[in-house]
Amino acid sequence: MFIWSSIAHFIALTSPGPDTAIIIRQVTLHGRKSGFIAALGIGFGISVHCFLAISGISLFILSNDLYKLLISIFGSSYIIYLSIMMVKPTEAHISSGAEDYKPLNSFTTGFITNIFNIKAFIFFVSLFTILIENIDGIYFYIYPLYFSITSCLWFMFVSYMLSLKNNSFNIHENKIIKYIMSLLLCIIGLSIFFRSIYEYF
Repeated sequence: MFIWSSIAHFIALTSPGPDTAIIIRQVTLHGRKSGFIAALGIGFGISVHCFLAISGISLFILSNDLYKLLISIFGSSYIIYLSIMMVKPTEAHISSGAEDYKPLNSFTTGFITNIFNIKAFIFFVSLFTILIENIDGIYFYIYPLYFSITSCLWFMFVSYMLSLKNNSFNIHENKIIKYIMSLLLCIIGLSIFFRSIYEYF
């Protein structure tokens, strides 16, 4: 069961979505280190999702359409906000030619994006519904730890590959990519927003 759940998690992990888009955003704006720290935030968000699913809190949230709507709206609005901030000059950017970088902001960005991803709620509730009989004793800690660590390592790998110095696709040094990613993030946010509204009404 552990092997099959690991495969399911890896498939979901490698599928393009808000987390991947945020990693690309952070690497584009601030480089590899920011991507690594955002990956830590995503990994922490995954561990929270696991414990929410195990405890039944996620199932309670998903059983209420209004809660689902509010989570989706907040998550999508945050993504849209991040897309705008990618191309909006800040005072630091104007004065020094570079956007101010704070590690905690990268961690928070990764965490918030992941924790308010409604698809993550659904995935881990579905997964732990199957695994619930096997979650006792030490496995209560093994599953969340494994999923959070592998998620973190995957997005660190993505950050590393996107910022290789000898890579022609080094997005941190490509301004065109910054505008493209801003547009894609905005599209992702808007699609989540309007889909959640449509499904609710």
